Amino acid sequence: MSRLEEIIALIQHIPPFPKVAIQVMERLKDPDVRAAQLAEVIQYDLSITANVIKMCNAAYFGLPRKVSSLDDALVVLGNETLKDIIIAGSSAGFYKGEIGAGYMLEQGELWKHSVAVAIMARLLVRHIKDVDPDSAFTVGLLHDIGKRFLSSFVADDFARIVEKVDREKCSFVTAEKNYLGINHADLGAMILEKWQFSPEQVEAVRRHHDSDALERDELTALVALSNGLVISMGIGVGVGGLATELHGKGLKRFAIGSMELQLCMADLVMEMEGAGEIFDL
Repeated sequence: MSRLEEIIALIQHIPPFPKVAIQVMERLKDPDVRAAQLAEVIQYDLSITANVIKMCNAAYFGLPRKVSSLDDALVVLGNETLKDIIIAGSSAGFYKGEIGAGYMLEQGELWKHSVAVAIMARLLVRHIKDVDPDSAFTVGLLHDIGKRFLSSFVADDFARIVEKVDREKCSFVTAEKNYLGINHADLGAMILEKWQFSPEQVEAVRRHHDSDALERDELTALVALSNGLVISMGIGVGVGGLATELHGKGLKRFAIGSMELQLCMADLVMEMEGAGEIFDL
């Protein structure tokens, strides 16, 4: 079995994305959905229920009393925050442990980077039309899921990959694909396909490192820009982030200037401080 065949075979053993989370996300597309209707779905997943209540009681929300029931939590949180908490809670398990060692990421760094990109995407989405804020957050959170499963293979070929990057001044993902037959963006896209995410979300994960990503569809451009900004801030850079590059007229296309970017980066710093307790950073 070749390295590529071995890597692709891994996908068959990846646990499915929690069905309850997907069902809740579908129901939340209805702006008139009631808390009771959401509770009907969520109550059957004890992990998600416990996580929603736990996060609701985080100091970040500053509630005057402790929330002890799912019904109360759903009313307190509001639909937008609930979506973020459910998708984050359902994704967190895939990022546990030392899963980024092959990319020289310390324990917890890949998760922190993913949360930062998700928050940055939600901050930037107000400047980019025709992108659903929930898709922005979700894809931001899962854009590097391929690293979680490719890390050990990268570690095996680390010296050769880095040597190629240094010698040819190519991107890390290019060197990855050269030696492994696949890069983490492609693998991440295959995982999202397995989890039955939308074609637009799959494509955004697959293309988020492309040099012309800012000129592609809006969701891809948003995720690529969010990832680039978070890397520039030094959050979860690792060895792969040092060779990330974006070209094109994407920022002019969306009429995003340096002032808007600086404000988003400042907002991210504040959001990350509050998100620490909620997302176990």
